[in-house]
Amino acid sequence: MASLLNNAHTSTGAEHSYNPASASDDTGPEPISSSTAPPAPIAAQSSPFVGTGTRAGERDVANPTPVAVYDVVNDDPTDETPVSFQVDSPIVMLWRDFWILVKNRRTLPLILSPLPSIGVDATAGGLMEQIGLVFVSILITILCLVSFFVGFPMPVVAVGVLSGWILLVNLVQPKDRVTWQTIPGDDKFEREAWLFVNGIGTSRVGLQLILNALYNLFGRKVIGIENRTFGIWFDLVECMLQRDLTWQTTDIRMGYNIIASHIADPNKDRVVLMAHSQGGIIMSAWVDQLLADFSSDQLNKVEIYTFASAANHFSIPSTVEGGPAFGRVEHFVNTKDYVSCIGLLAFAPVCPPVTPDDPTIHKVNGRFAGRIFKRINHTGHLLLTHYLKEGDSILDDPTVRAHSKLASYIQ
Repeated sequence: MASLLNNAHTSTGAEHSYNPASASDDTGPEPISSSTAPPAPIAAQSSPFVGTGTRAGERDVANPTPVAVYDVVNDDPTDETPVSFQVDSPIVMLWRDFWILVKNRRTLPLILSPLPSIGVDATAGGLMEQIGLVFVSILITILCLVSFFVGFPMPVVAVGVLSGWILLVNLVQPKDRVTWQTIPGDDKFEREAWLFVNGIGTSRVGLQLILNALYNLFGRKVIGIENRTFGIWFDLVECMLQRDLTWQTTDIRMGYNIIASHIADPNKDRVVLMAHSQGGIIMSAWVDQLLADFSSDQLNKVEIYTFASAANHFSIPSTVEGGPAFGRVEHFVNTKDYVSCIGLLAFAPVCPPVTPDDPTIHKVNGRFAGRIFKRINHTGHLLLTHYLKEGDSILDDPTVRAHSKLASYIQ
């Protein structure tokens, strides 16, 4: 895996090529790939909710679920056509994505399981704000559908209402899309730049809660690039537009300029980019542009880490010299997380069977490049409650600790 991930051989042991068509896997939905055969089922894993003294809706942290780890490389970009070029039109891609949403509907009720506590991922005010945004967005959606199919009110009225609502939401929020942690703390790593872009349904206060938690976890100040929310429903619609129509939203454009300035800064030896949920789509768009604007020598100081990525590709080819295009790329997903199921798990190659006693990190070819960590049968989508919760963090898993560079930064 040296062609993509540096420092991999020091911790992973031998690496073997792997044929995804001959493996079995029950770690997520079948990926969208013309070259990958549907995997045969294997024995069911024990549920993370079953254990002595564990009540429904609680996690049995004494019996953690296994984590599958493997590398996806893009050594030969001609082996597989990128997702965005596999179909006839963006309309076909949107239709395909609609069926991906429907196909994974069974995991939708688990998106907040176990239930989060107020003040962890969101405040009470942020939760009420999200409820209000979702309510209005559903009303506007109904108005637009009735206008389109019935003709009353006139479509121009529906479009005006939609445009006015989006303008209003933007006006009442700060113009600047950048924010920082709200707890005191010094940055002891002046030659590093850490940046994070949030996912769907996250207010600015919610983003600051995440930045506070990341500082406590890694001991680094993290710049927050706000992916503005219009309510979970409209955020999901925006996800489809961003990844299928390559729509360069304001979040993508402003965030890219910030990232590019840090990469070009000779005083920065390391630039760490982190993303959650819809932020994975934004990160994917940034990666595409970074590969066009910067040399491999400059990108070698960039490390990328995503959680519950909703992207449909992560095209990171190897350099001509065989070295890494980026310093490090890692993806973390729960296999019962709805957003992960419609994102990474739907498009990344299948992984080998889970073999905890085998130190080998298998390697497969595909367009979702990076080291993938799949936490089997684990539910929940929220970053702090379901991915980084103390005592149940995916970064605390022994397999992850052994093979993840991000985990090595934990203070």
